[in-house]
Amino acid sequence: MMSVAQKLNKSVYFDILGVVIVFISAYFSGFLFNDLTTTIIGNQWWAKYVPFGLISALSSSLSLMSTRLVGKNKNSGNVIGVISTVVSGTIDYLLGNMGAIFTYPISFVVNWLSVHQWKNYQGKINHLVNKWLLAILVVGAFVVGFGLNYLAFRGQVNAIFYLASLTFSLSLTANVLNVLKIKEEWGFWIIYNFAQLAKAIVQGNFANVGKYIYYLFNGGFAFVVWQDQEQ
Repeated sequence: MMSVAQKLNKSVYFDILGVVIVFISAYFSGFLFNDLTTTIIGNQWWAKYVPFGLISALSSSLSLMSTRLVGKNKNSGNVIGVISTVVSGTIDYLLGNMGAIFTYPISFVVNWLSVHQWKNYQGKINHLVNKWLLAILVVGAFVVGFGLNYLAFRGQVNAIFYLASLTFSLSLTANVLNVLKIKEEWGFWIIYNFAQLAKAIVQGNFANVGKYIYYLFNGGFAFVVWQDQEQ
């Protein structure tokens, strides 16, 4: 199992497979050639000239490469993640996630911290010292996630509200663990990917459907590899 996980975690072909899955999913769903008229600002005269589907697919590919590089223990993945957060946040907002205006700036800051903090670890994977601190982190992330989204959605509780709150809370937990470079982050990413898959289907963001199915497998490989490298 370890040998297979290590090979797939390092594989460039698996990287390419992820990008191919994103574009194939977007193409066959008809999403790839959508423009901005399908979003919340679709009434603008210039919306039909913006290739929103293609931009979304490219954004998904950028996010995918960020995750793959982080799984390979490369800080360049965090750098790409900072850029991806800006693009993904804009797309998420346009697709109806009103909470994105509050939540993505926090993700941006946490990802930026990962870039700088990883420089101090010299390639090593850290050990989770206190499980109580992890529990406090999870509770805090969910309070922040649901609280900010409740404000952003102005109390309008619907499916997107719950999914947006859940995915942000899980990603905040995982991203903070990534700052500390602890393997348990991948467990939270796996749960996050299930929730994001549901959100992508509800939003109609089909470029993300294939990506998050792929991510479920990638998270499992990365967890096994990081566990082996943990110190």
